Amino acid sequence: MSRRPKNELTPQENPQDYAFLAQISDMYYNQGMLQADIAHQLYFSRSKVSRLLTRARELGIVDIRVKHIRDRVSSLENVFKETFGLKDAVIISSFEDDTYDQIHDAVTDFASIYVSNLLKGKVRIGVASGNAADRTNRKIRPIHDCELEVVQLVGTVSNAQQALEFREISNRLASLFNGTIHYLNTPLYMDNAFAREALLQDPIVKRVIEMMKGCDIILTGLGGMDVSRLKTAEIIREYQTQEQAQELQQKGAVGCVCMMYYDINGQLVDCEWNKKCICVPFEDVVQNPMTVAVACGDYKVQPITGALRGHIPNVLITDIMTATKVLQKNEELNRKG
Repeated sequence: MSRRPKNELTPQENPQDYAFLAQISDMYYNQGMLQADIAHQLYFSRSKVSRLLTRARELGIVDIRVKHIRDRVSSLENVFKETFGLKDAVIISSFEDDTYDQIHDAVTDFASIYVSNLLKGKVRIGVASGNAADRTNRKIRPIHDCELEVVQLVGTVSNAQQALEFREISNRLASLFNGTIHYLNTPLYMDNAFAREALLQDPIVKRVIEMMKGCDIILTGLGGMDVSRLKTAEIIREYQTQEQAQELQQKGAVGCVCMMYYDINGQLVDCEWNKKCICVPFEDVVQNPMTVAVACGDYKVQPITGALRGHIPNVLITDIMTATKVLQKNEELNRKG
């Protein structure tokens, strides 16, 4: 009769052994007992205790995780400021075994602290949509006294749940500081040029769009082209036709900021979508004194690279693995001329 491999032992097959391994693991990992003390108490040899602890790890009774301590990588931040002419860069440590969600959480944690420190005195902040901007906004905390105004930078989407979520985030941010909020009460996209122009002439809409020019801070993510991964792309695809998507691809779009598409050099793509989207004007994002972009991950390398080459944000918050790939991509583009 062939023997079952050791690592196929399960609680159902031998629950007493499984419970015994859990007890020894608890003594070592939770109670802090030395292996020699456990051996003495159970009348085992120390080597047997070591083997049992190894067996517990093999069976998944013990799951050892290393919690990495995040920190800013100042040397790489300086490279980014010099290479792309940034006012500031926040680049945090990341590790090969990190999942995307772990990195994204860490990046938005640092982003929220960074923005929280900017909110002091009288401040007007423009808020864009997108996963990174949303998560950052949710984590912002009042650190200083701040007379805050919040301005919605993009029109309202048709999806009722997403529209409600966006308003809730903006409301939360304003209420944290007992501030005020200015909604852009328009659809995100209007195909009819006549109706769009008439709406933009509405006094309240005109006033909000004018207020966008006076934002002290714009907080935004950088969207990409992968609809299966990116929240911004999912929102856009609700309106976008197949012809518009093909036009963007043909004209070299690599990313979007505040729902507007740009190419690998950060230039606004001349396309139907950009002409009919209702949002903060592209030039206001580029000329803003503090446009903070939050993005990370392999599929954000091209959007980040294009945005930085076009000087769209002047502050970038990301992680070291993403940042390294952005530098490589930028050097590759420079070599090609």
